[in-house]
Amino acid sequence: MSDHAVIRVDCVSKKFCRDLKRSMRYGFSDVLTDTFGFRVRSERLRKKEFWALDEVSFEIREGERFGIIGPNGSGKTTLLKIISGICGPDSGAMTVRGRVGALIAVGAGFHPQLTGRENIYINGTILGMSKREIKSKFDSIVDFSGIEEFLDTPVKFYSSGMFVKLGFSIAAHCEPDILLVDEVLAVGDIAFQSKCLNRLEELKKKGITTLLVSHHMPKIGSFCERVLYLSNGRVNVLAEPHLAINALERDMYLTSDLIRSNVQCPGYTPLGGAKIKNLVFEQQYNGHIRVNYGEPIKVRFDYDLLDKDPADCAFAVLVRRVSDGVMCFGAMSNFHGLRVEKKQGRVHVAIDGHNLVPGIYNVDIQIRTITLDKSYAAHREPKLIIEYPPDKYMLRNLAGVYQPADIEWRLVDQYAGVC
Repeated sequence: MSDHAVIRVDCVSKKFCRDLKRSMRYGFSDVLTDTFGFRVRSERLRKKEFWALDEVSFEIREGERFGIIGPNGSGKTTLLKIISGICGPDSGAMTVRGRVGALIAVGAGFHPQLTGRENIYINGTILGMSKREIKSKFDSIVDFSGIEEFLDTPVKFYSSGMFVKLGFSIAAHCEPDILLVDEVLAVGDIAFQSKCLNRLEELKKKGITTLLVSHHMPKIGSFCERVLYLSNGRVNVLAEPHLAINALERDMYLTSDLIRSNVQCPGYTPLGGAKIKNLVFEQQYNGHIRVNYGEPIKVRFDYDLLDKDPADCAFAVLVRRVSDGVMCFGAMSNFHGLRVEKKQGRVHVAIDGHNLVPGIYNVDIQIRTITLDKSYAAHREPKLIIEYPPDKYMLRNLAGVYQPADIEWRLVDQYAGVC
């Protein structure tokens, strides 16, 4: 274990049984064999068993903000439970240096019949805080959670959001050496999520290590310094956030035709009266549009305006990020000097200098009114993949939605010392 590592996971594996009765029988058998000094062969799968984690290895440095991502069932929560000591691995070694505060499940450790006030003391004690420490931080915990009005109400009447607020507030105020946070933050409202991220930043400045599990890729990308991508219980990628996120999105969206952004804005639903036909992207391979970062996106299509007036029509290209539906940019033909004069024809579009950050996007081709308030026809290509050029490693650290093409940097003056 390196000098600055607080968590080391070395070839850790964990298996579970899909059948409850069989699982109980296996557990009883394992206890008996262990009692009589016989070693249980943990590397062998028995009937109905599967590997939730399979030889997972990594290290987390002191003060690091570390992310874990992956599809449902990939082993993320199991890994957190092993790190927090809730359960142990079947094989491999786990070393944790320091006090761990875990927020893995909504309302974990809360007694439903007791009030919020009473559960603060119970949950704080579970997290390793003394009664004196809880009492000194009680007002701060309540203020952070924002549930003052319901402090003396039994928590069984709390909403899931209130559970999260109180649970995270207690975990964050125990000031552990290592804080484990599962997807539960997604339940809180926007204001509370912002408050939580600010609190995590404060803990980072104090040298507290944070391990965050989330399906919200923008949050992972902006908060974490390194990200582990788990797939079927194995380490798929361990790298900078955008590399790991890009790998996850590409794997998920290439294997599922059902995943696409369905976010619609007012006026974007086509009303009919026009048609888009024979749409072709030049960079289309096996049903997916693959473009290296910085390369132009080129598309052509035929159109038929049917009963619409050409002078009232324009073509549009709209690009959305699939992960959250964010509109990255929209381009209208009439803004770029193209006037529609015929009811039928073919259109060629080349989008140069888009500089979209590598990821997965939707591309909508539409026929709209020049006032933008109505859409007559639309065609969606669900999987535009912007990839990293293999010879440009530094591009892997790109952040945001796109990189602006024309930025002028000028050093006006340079001072030695402090003014």
